Amino acid sequence: MDASQNKRPGKGPRASPLETFVHKRPFGSQRLAVFLLAAGQTLVWAALYYSFAALLLTWERDLGWSKSELTLGLAAAVLVSAVGSPMAGRIIDAGFGRWLLSLGALGGGAALALLATAETPLIFVLIWSAIGVAQAACLYEPCFAFITRVSGSASRRVITRVTLVAGFASPIAFPTGALLAHSLGWQGAVLVMAAVVVLIAAPMLFIGASLLEAGSVEVVPAERRKESRALLKAAAKRPQFWLIALAFPAMAMNHGILINHIVPLLVDSSFTEATAVTIASVIGPMQVAGRVGMMLSERHVSSLTLTILAFAGVALAALFLMLAGASLALAFAFAATQGAAYGIISILKPVVTADFLGRAAFGSIAGWLALPYLACYAVAPFVGALLWEIGGYDLVIPAAGAIALLGIAAVSLLALTRARKA
Repeated sequence: MDASQNKRPGKGPRASPLETFVHKRPFGSQRLAVFLLAAGQTLVWAALYYSFAALLLTWERDLGWSKSELTLGLAAAVLVSAVGSPMAGRIIDAGFGRWLLSLGALGGGAALALLATAETPLIFVLIWSAIGVAQAACLYEPCFAFITRVSGSASRRVITRVTLVAGFASPIAFPTGALLAHSLGWQGAVLVMAAVVVLIAAPMLFIGASLLEAGSVEVVPAERRKESRALLKAAAKRPQFWLIALAFPAMAMNHGILINHIVPLLVDSSFTEATAVTIASVIGPMQVAGRVGMMLSERHVSSLTLTILAFAGVALAALFLMLAGASLALAFAFAATQGAAYGIISILKPVVTADFLGRAAFGSIAGWLALPYLACYAVAPFVGALLWEIGGYDLVIPAAGAIALLGIAAVSLLALTRARKA
């Protein structure tokens, strides 16, 4: 619904309870909307994504399956999520974003509950594939696309605030998953997580999205399928579309390789496993720190400038890692720089996309751009493993750095397209 068509209570068509609340408390309703979306995203990320890593060792011990069989489940989920992103984008364009987010969470909770019945690796992977469908509907990519459509120029601020809270999903998932698995077994753990998603996260996402939409004055009108398809085709003919499709997936590949291999990589560099885990644990908090820094600078630095700086930060982090050897300071410098830089890239991706390609048919455009981004992140661990087999981690690190440089080249060309217009 276009927020410009909302009526004040008592004038014209009868206002819904949400519209009444928004008109009476416009600022409070927006803060509540952002809080509910942020809390909902925290819960769905913790349950539908990070629960995998939180329970991986428990599954390996209790089920007796190999790590490769188990990790295939998450890879399948992320790949299915990538393939489903364009469809999710079309649903957002049609004006059903709040339903997509909430029903996606409901479906994800149901699939997670079904995971408790998995008795073979094949069933395990198939259920995680179903969870991947839910990820395509309710995690960051569709949430950010929805926010961009309804919040317009304020989308960067809203997305930043959502990710500041949702950045704590992994610190919540790991101890909670371990505690639940110890107390209830892994089946009980996934059932509790599923109940939280269905009973708490899904309603939060629906109400938060509804409030944000009702209180916005910049909502892009819903587009019919033909209109959305035509706008998508027009966007795909522009060089900016393909530069974005290259730049951000390159960052996803770099981060996916390094983050999934960081502990064995550091151990290979003569660090103890405990020290390697400590260094790796810096990355998550530094992502939040990077987002705080972005929020503080949002009035002074353009999104494009921040993007170039973030990409350069990822490349610099790879350089720190190449030079680190047994240097503890350089290893921590890598973790801090990688975390802070990559932490804002996920926020900047929809903002930069909207800046260069517009907000019309944004769901479809962002959905198709999410496909290579998520696919690169999904296959990154396997690419890293393949590179390791060829040349060890002495090859993995410079290869990840080279991929980051490819991303910098693409985003630099993107900036040049704007400079030529100016």
